[in-house]
Amino acid sequence: MRRHPLILAYVAALIPALAMAVTQPLWSLVDEAQHADFIIQLSHGVYPAADRTLISAETLHVTESTGVFRAFYPAGSYPTPDLSDVGLPPPGMSVRANAAWMRRHMWQLSHESVQTPIYYVAMVPVWWAADRLGGPFAAIYALRIINALIVATLAPMVVAVARILIPTRPEVAVLGAILAILLPGLDLNGTRISNDALAAAAGGILVLLAVRWSRDEWTWRRAAIGGLALGAGMMVKITLAGLFPAMALSALWPIAGTAWSGKLAKVLLTGVIAVACLAPWFLVNVQNYGAPTPGALAARVSDALPGPLTASFVALDLAVFVLTYWTGEPWGALPLAAPLAVLGGLIALMAPVGVLKLLRTPALSAARGPVVAATLAVLGMVAVSLLLPVTASYEFVGPGRYVYPALPALATTCAIGMCAVLANAVARRSVAAAYAALAVIILAGGAAGLPAPPERGSGAPASDARIVSVGASGTMQGMSIRVDKVAFDAGARATWLEVTVSNSGPEEAEWTVPPIVFRGDVFANGDYLRSTHLPGDIDAGQTVTGWLFIPIDPAGLAANESLHVRFPDVTADGYRTVGDIDLEIPLAGVVR
Repeated sequence: MRRHPLILAYVAALIPALAMAVTQPLWSLVDEAQHADFIIQLSHGVYPAADRTLISAETLHVTESTGVFRAFYPAGSYPTPDLSDVGLPPPGMSVRANAAWMRRHMWQLSHESVQTPIYYVAMVPVWWAADRLGGPFAAIYALRIINALIVATLAPMVVAVARILIPTRPEVAVLGAILAILLPGLDLNGTRISNDALAAAAGGILVLLAVRWSRDEWTWRRAAIGGLALGAGMMVKITLAGLFPAMALSALWPIAGTAWSGKLAKVLLTGVIAVACLAPWFLVNVQNYGAPTPGALAARVSDALPGPLTASFVALDLAVFVLTYWTGEPWGALPLAAPLAVLGGLIALMAPVGVLKLLRTPALSAARGPVVAATLAVLGMVAVSLLLPVTASYEFVGPGRYVYPALPALATTCAIGMCAVLANAVARRSVAAAYAALAVIILAGGAAGLPAPPERGSGAPASDARIVSVGASGTMQGMSIRVDKVAFDAGARATWLEVTVSNSGPEEAEWTVPPIVFRGDVFANGDYLRSTHLPGDIDAGQTVTGWLFIPIDPAGLAANESLHVRFPDVTADGYRTVGDIDLEIPLAGVVR
């Protein structure tokens, strides 16, 4: 196998990828149900529209059996939806009402159909065959295993890129391969059902082409092939447009005896062909949304409100990007995520040092064109990930998985950085060994089911909790919420609220069951999993009562304080009315 490092790298990468494919929970909380539903809809001959196509019966069956309805929220941490009330978004909702509806009901829509379709079309035959042989669960795992086979191809691509950038240092290829083979975030998110796996592999091929082709003059044939490759990649995932600068740089890199006019013409040809490859998607979007891209109509499929660009948002965007690149989504899905993200982040900071040193050291026998092309590929995909929230008015932060298409370049430049910064071989290998050991522990722990899913609580305060009657209430359009009692549970270090919720209106109303409780300048979110599992929708004339768990330690409460309880986004009149119900609970005479 030493004579076949590419095969060795692939086999080594396949082991953790397969482990994550078959052991991670079903559904993955990162929209796996909707990605799978796109495939299922196509298998039925339906091209879904993101804002008006309901999920298929097969998807609903699996969703109901797993209890995973909302993305990024564990099963049981929110009210189980009423499956007899599945329908399309009400027309004419305000922006706030739309966000509230999507937060509770977006799982009902086949909303990942806004993606470019090549991956989903390619997986239809697999779904057909596996579903007929073993049912939907067998089909889901078949698709996951195929994605594992795909993402494992990135490791040999890293070796290939390293050999081009710095052929005199085999250690760079080894270190880069380690960073690709043992990348928990890639193994976790890349093996769930989604287009991320094929997008990463397609991006890796584009990086390899850009790096290899930057060493000599582009021909017209090469420009056409590059355009087709880029166009095919964007038909897998549109974010691969972030690799166009690397392709353009590869074509424009100065070669003795070549003219700039010819180079620019070839770059233009590559871009035109790439955009032309998107024509089928544009036509489908015109049919579904009335425009070449999903645009504003698909943008309503969002459970967040637009927000401003602030320093705190930028900091959060960067932190989430680093954390999720190394350890995947959702945050904390794998054990020891933070230590690996810190170590990986420090390794990544070595990359620019290594690249600059490489560019300044001709003795390393590295051509500058491939190094610059690889660097630009990384920067292009990092920019896509960090700047994508701008296109959605900062409704979300950019995940690190969008950079996986540039992994062959990123892992290689990180390895180059390690060799440059850690000149001592023992130190360098110690860092690599520490990273590998930590990644293996994380992957093994994740495969073993760690961290354990949160357990459902008792739904009521302990028998020795001190219970005090209060009388705080609020109403909105026939929807009434009253706090009857407060329980101080010292053993659980929690405060409980007994609420009675009534709907005297003529239509169903919905409420956010776990409230936000403010205590001065600090606040705590109620924990639905440990509360009485009250329904999130209240029928006309219905009244429900139960206890809500608030993680506020009663030992820290004082008599001169009050608790401000907010139930956000209460909706009535078919989402024509949306607002908060706020209650004030003075603690004078309540706490000791």
